[in-house]
Amino acid sequence: MHRVFSENKKLTENKRYEIKMVFDRLRLEEVRSWVLSHTHSFRTAFPPRRVNNIYFDTQDFDFLTAHANGVAERAKLRFRWYGEKWIAENGQLEIKKKIANLGNKDIHGIQGTVDISRSNWREIRQFLKANSPDKFKFLLNNTAPVLINLYDREYFVSFDGLVRLTLDYKLRAFGQAFGLTPNIDRPQPLKNVVVIEMKADASFHQKIADALAEFPLYCSAFSKFLTGIENVHK
Repeated sequence: MHRVFSENKKLTENKRYEIKMVFDRLRLEEVRSWVLSHTHSFRTAFPPRRVNNIYFDTQDFDFLTAHANGVAERAKLRFRWYGEKWIAENGQLEIKKKIANLGNKDIHGIQGTVDISRSNWREIRQFLKANSPDKFKFLLNNTAPVLINLYDREYFVSFDGLVRLTLDYKLRAFGQAFGLTPNIDRPQPLKNVVVIEMKADASFHQKIADALAEFPLYCSAFSKFLTGIENVHK
């Protein structure tokens, strides 16, 4: 397992800084106003949409443990699709790697459709493996689904196109450990927050520093994956 996630020479290519801030969702309109009045002239980059993720982990929860313990070098495996339905059409498998605040993704597009609400986990995993290269097949064979989460996302980009910003809210999480079919009916209670994330290529880290200086918020470590799992096992 470690050999797949330790290909960190890729982090020297296409790496980006990812900085998060968390705020009470009741002040979402205020947060939007900060974004739209920023001197970087952030503008809408893409229409809002719902993001859906299925996270996989090992039997010993190796990925979760790395996140919970604050390990600098860590990774996540997930299947992502977009839209308001439980029908995942043309989604993507992602290995998201991070070293401190630097990260990148290995992404493989999944062609086809699977109905999460009408399939069991064996059928879903078979569908993903049938449409995946060997590296992802290896990971899927050695992990199991542990969490589904979803949230609404708004997309912004600075006027010069160098800094991207997203607002995530309406976070929902569904525990999946040990179930034969997806749990999509019993969400876990989560804090009502909005997650602000800024991203830029590593060579433009000063741009992020300058942009952050105008926000009346503190940067904070926040993982939707970790938060969802923690609430599942309370």
